[in-house]
Amino acid sequence: MELFQVDDDGRLFISPAIEDWNSIATYRIDTVIDLEGGLDTCIPTLANSCLYIYFPIDDDDEQLPNVSTLQAIARLGASLVRDGHRVLSHCGMGYNRSALVAGLILMELGMSGADAVARLRERRPGALFNDRFAAFLEAPPNGS
Repeated sequence: MELFQVDDDGRLFISPAIEDWNSIATYRIDTVIDLEGGLDTCIPTLANSCLYIYFPIDDDDEQLPNVSTLQAIARLGASLVRDGHRVLSHCGMGYNRSALVAGLILMELGMSGADAVARLRERRPGALFNDRFAAFLEAPPNGS
């Protein structure tokens, strides 16, 4: 399984589905944002070892997922990144849903939406082929 680092500090990553925790443990990930259906059974369950956020969303619907929930997850992710945590946003293939949330986190960290889209596409070739997700990042509501 390949992780794609999307920030410059090595604290924010996107990936396809996690099948084996050992394959990502070397990155010292301590926060996982799971956006695909089905809970990841390989996430460590030791106390104080991993924050696991489960918010399955579709990337083929006509509508965006709940925007206020997405923005809340992004604020939390950005806060954790700022505090030195390593955050992984993942979905089934690691292209759209994971990139949407990672893009929102990058924006919370001060990057413009257009720059976030460009960064994600550079770091994960093929990312954000869902035009609705890319357009949302480039022009979010209320200038977020």
